[in-house]
Amino acid sequence: MAGAKKLAPVALAALVLVLLASGCGGKKAVSTTTTTAATTTAATTTAATTSGALTKSAYVAQMKALGESLSSALTTLSSATSAKTAAAALVKVQASLRAAADKLQAITPPAPVAALHAQLEKAVRDFADELTAVIAKLKAGDMSALTSVTSLKGLLEIQAASTEISNKGYKIGG
Repeated sequence: MAGAKKLAPVALAALVLVLLASGCGGKKAVSTTTTTAATTTAATTTAATTSGALTKSAYVAQMKALGESLSSALTTLSSATSAKTAAAALVKVQASLRAAADKLQAITPPAPVAALHAQLEKAVRDFADELTAVIAKLKAGDMSALTSVTSLKGLLEIQAASTEISNKGYKIGG
């Protein structure tokens, strides 16, 4: 129980960063008074440069929207009080991470952050894969396995790539 409570704020922050850096939720980049179809069309036609890459503001907006989409899976993790519930929550987080990586792959980021964006996508996939071992331990009843999540290589790489993207002026976090 203490492991889950200790992990929750860190995992929540890290995973929100993942989604913030994962962007494919263009709805927030356009007026909320339009329909989803119109939003998608408007985001597609106005948010890309002639090279096909997103503009800086569209990229940031999509990354923030993606970050918001991960929050429900993270909320479930933060409320886990047993190894069984933590395992179930991490399975959902893992699925959300994989979906975020797919969304990252679908984005053509602005040139100044293209390499970092690719690093972020890889890190998200790696982190999702690394969670498999943690989930197995939790399913076996080892609640202390949850504390290892914050030191997984993929998560550290997510944090590094997200920080570097922000350092380049793309404020993708909250």
